[in-house]
Amino acid sequence: HYDPSSRLVFPPRLQASAIPPAYSVHPVMLAAAQPEEKPALVHAFQQVAGFLDRRFFLVGVVVSVALAAYFPSLGVKGGLLRPELSVKWGAPCLIFLISGLTMPTSQLTTAMSRVRIHASLQFFNLAVLPLLMLCCTRLLSVAGFFDKAVRDGLLAMSALPTTINMCVALTRSARGNEALAVFNAVVSNLLGIYVSPLLFLVLLGESATIPIGATCVALSQKVLLPLCAGQLLRGSLVKLIATRKKSLSRTSELALLLTVFCTFAQTFSDGFGVPPLTLAALMAVVTGMHVLALALAWAVSSSLAATDRVAFLFTSTQKTLALGLPLLQIVFQGRADLALLSTPLLIQHPLQLLLGSLLTARLTATIEAANEASA
Repeated sequence: HYDPSSRLVFPPRLQASAIPPAYSVHPVMLAAAQPEEKPALVHAFQQVAGFLDRRFFLVGVVVSVALAAYFPSLGVKGGLLRPELSVKWGAPCLIFLISGLTMPTSQLTTAMSRVRIHASLQFFNLAVLPLLMLCCTRLLSVAGFFDKAVRDGLLAMSALPTTINMCVALTRSARGNEALAVFNAVVSNLLGIYVSPLLFLVLLGESATIPIGATCVALSQKVLLPLCAGQLLRGSLVKLIATRKKSLSRTSELALLLTVFCTFAQTFSDGFGVPPLTLAALMAVVTGMHVLALALAWAVSSSLAATDRVAFLFTSTQKTLALGLPLLQIVFQGRADLALLSTPLLIQHPLQLLLGSLLTARLTATIEAANEASA
């Protein structure tokens, strides 16, 4: 029999507060378990370091251009960095060696078999862009803008093939289809040996004999040999490469940043040899046409996968200085206005580097969003 009156009753001061819970935690232990707040300076440093890591290439381009403006003597021909060796040979060989090391052979062979996209890309670069520039120069002529030499230079620039290593490095930096960019960079420059002189003849009425053998040998030494060497080494280094992908990518970006620095250093050192007002107007035209080319290339490649679209964007819109300047000097030798005729290409080269680097972060985000959507 249970008597309710017989239950124990604690005095008020002993209730609850006098008897600690069975699993109570000591205040010192509780404080130790909580994460310590990081000092504001450490937090700010980590934020900056994270931003620099995510935007390494973009920040690198800005720093490279600024340094080139203050120390142009370092990056000119014969300067401390010796761009006639480091940029002309070292940077492209290193970029394509890294491409060969990091790119699975199956990815490269798959890219080779995609004839339709190759044809579209080359047609855009070597047919659509010259046609757009022809329309532009006709309008400039009617409006009375620029000398004939400048308008001829715009047309000659539009008839050149894509860049040899810049489009590959930018595609890699934006996480695009590097194999597609590599294959089309090689194809475009081989085609350019034959197609560009033909376009010069059609657009400008100028013709010349191009040293095909020497050009093919130089292209093989800068592109094919390091690419094949990377592919051969890949088999024995595949495990090491898998753990060093970020370091290899950074090395490739540093090689391109060396090109950016030396290109702008030479530009700041030499100038363009045209009046400031003419130079400003020409920069505006070249910038406008390149932005138009980028927008059009992005639009016509909308049916492609995001990684392919990035490769198409960079490879189809750029114009080579490495092959282009020698071609212009051969085709237009003897013309007193050769320097003026080469000015649009000298503007286009650093411009496409700068705009391309500004786009890489956004394009990377686009690819990551597409990957998440398809997952």
